[in-house]
Amino acid sequence: MNLLASDPLALATGGTSLQASHTTGSYIRETAWNSPPHPPARPGSSASGGGFSKVFRRPAYQDGVPGIGAFRGVPDVAADAAANTGMTLATTDGGENYVLVSANGTSAAAPFWAAVIALADQYAGRHLGFVNPAIYRIGRSSLYHRAFHEVTTGTNTVVFPGQSFTGYRARPGWNPVTAWGSPNAEELVPLLARYAGS
Repeated sequence: MNLLASDPLALATGGTSLQASHTTGSYIRETAWNSPPHPPARPGSSASGGGFSKVFRRPAYQDGVPGIGAFRGVPDVAADAAANTGMTLATTDGGENYVLVSANGTSAAAPFWAAVIALADQYAGRHLGFVNPAIYRIGRSSLYHRAFHEVTTGTNTVVFPGQSFTGYRARPGWNPVTAWGSPNAEELVPLLARYAGS
């Protein structure tokens, strides 16, 4: 597990693989991001991070969450990270020409969450600050299934030539693969504006 993600002051982001309608773009479902190996171009698989810290004790905002023991569990949230379903970014080639590139991995999912929180800041008309307690408050509430897309299938087990690293399985509620899930921003943004810093 990455030390930076497991810091209790960080919002750790896991990865999913999104399925959406090809005609309308509407949400269908997500699974845990886990790309199998494709030799020879990619000798190993890529998957959502997740697990439990051996350094940081469980922060107060994770108290009472089923599946989290005495140490910090990660991730806290998730977003699309798969190469075949991830984001398309428009960049420049250094001049006036724009180039479309694919962004994937949790390196794409984390800035996606930063954008969601920036929208919540804008909605609230103030800087919300540390949002982790609000994320967990919403996750443990009756508003959970409105604010998040719960991701309950897949694992973060990875396979490399000659070895395999057994991960965790996604399941209902918080889990150490996809956490609370991906945001339904239309519902989550106003909830974060209401609960963060309160």
